[in-house]
Amino acid sequence: YGMNVIAGFDIKEELAGTFINGIPVYHVSEFEERQKELNAHIGILTVPVERAQETAESMIAGGVKAIWNFAHTDLNLPDNIIVENVHLSESLMRLSYNITRYNEEHEGK
Repeated sequence: YGMNVIAGFDIKEELAGTFINGIPVYHVSEFEERQKELNAHIGILTVPVERAQETAESMIAGGVKAIWNFAHTDLNLPDNIIVENVHLSESLMRLSYNITRYNEEHEGK
């Protein structure tokens, strides 16, 4: 889709300065500073619920205009920020339901 993951940020000090699959990882406290260099437009939010709002606000302060939210909480953000909420548990539940329905429909055929 023409997009690349260009950096990761983590709260764990031991991950800062490392690379995962060739992608640099920085400490989350460096986000706003690094964002000026990276100029990312979309942030992927994968933090615990209790850190989601403050992390999203930090992303926005750094210049992110859209957030792909895996934190399983609704965010209170300005209207000009685009948010796509992904709830993995709901997706898994739909998948389980659909395979059960498929098996019931095709049982014995």
